[in-house]
Amino acid sequence: MSQELPKNNDNKSEEVDLLVFFNLIGNAFGKVYSFFERIFKTIYKLIIAFLLHLFKSAKWYAIGLVLSFGFGYLLDYTAEKEYGANMFINTNFNSTRQVYENMRNLNQLAAIDHDGKEISRQLGISEEEASKIKNFYIEPDIDQNTQMKMYIGYRSVLDSASRVESTFKDYLEGLNNYSFKSHKIGVLATDKNVYKSLKNNFVSFLRKNPYLDSLKQINFININAKIKDITGQIQKLDSLKNSYLAIRIKESDKSVSDKGGSGTNFYMGNSQPNELLVDESEITALLFNLTQQKTGLENDLDLNRNIIDVVSDFPPSGYDVSQWTDSFKFTLPIITFILIFLAIMLINLGRFLKSQS
Repeated sequence: MSQELPKNNDNKSEEVDLLVFFNLIGNAFGKVYSFFERIFKTIYKLIIAFLLHLFKSAKWYAIGLVLSFGFGYLLDYTAEKEYGANMFINTNFNSTRQVYENMRNLNQLAAIDHDGKEISRQLGISEEEASKIKNFYIEPDIDQNTQMKMYIGYRSVLDSASRVESTFKDYLEGLNNYSFKSHKIGVLATDKNVYKSLKNNFVSFLRKNPYLDSLKQINFININAKIKDITGQIQKLDSLKNSYLAIRIKESDKSVSDKGGSGTNFYMGNSQPNELLVDESEITALLFNLTQQKTGLENDLDLNRNIIDVVSDFPPSGYDVSQWTDSFKFTLPIITFILIFLAIMLINLGRFLKSQS
């Protein structure tokens, strides 16, 4: 019997430990429940206080909202409707800076100076159409896939040490608007038909630069010279291939027994009999490579034919670009509600401070 007493004491000790553990868990859950209960009660009290405030001051809010809505509707009715449209371009010969400078100039004239006469002169449109233009803007037309492709190309030219140090985030931080080839140009106007006239001279104005014109001409001459040179090589190799192929056919027509025939053969110094000097398959492979080079140059010539390539021109007419935040009949009531709320709160605060003095 005396040997069993320690076991009973151990069991009681374990039961006490379990009770303490479950009590701690219960207290923890109780504290968490009490915490969230206080939060919900506070939120509930705030909601009730806000509803009471609205109930007591309902007439002021009603008057303010009705008047602000009516005034906002009147402003929307009398305001000119705004239209927008976009053009998408690709810049060549490092012409991006020139395009951005010209766009900044146009935006200054339209949005700040309101100088329709100068816009008319620069873009070759009527002064009436120019006065309808309210804003110009430009931004790179990019996505994350484009940035990743640019980063992969950037890493490919780095040495091993620089590749380890280079990160995609650092690369993105080093980019600016001039780093990209594709851009979106937007125009905001109060006349949806002004975009028809912009399509005529707008791109010519953006790319007007004698230095860029000279670069384009030099590039055009160089690429055409390379194409002409490769074309000549292709013609010569093709003629040579046909000659060797004719010899091959002639040799194959000889009788096997006529080993010492009177045919004409070209042999290497240490070659075996019937082994031709040149294998025409090598010439065929060289012709294929030259043809690929020529195709690539022709593509480059086509892609760099202009200083600015228009990927997507302005549509025939603009479209409504307004949002609900641009409508006074929505924004004015919201602003009025906030002002009335602040005014009543300040009045009540003043009364409270006065009662405490």
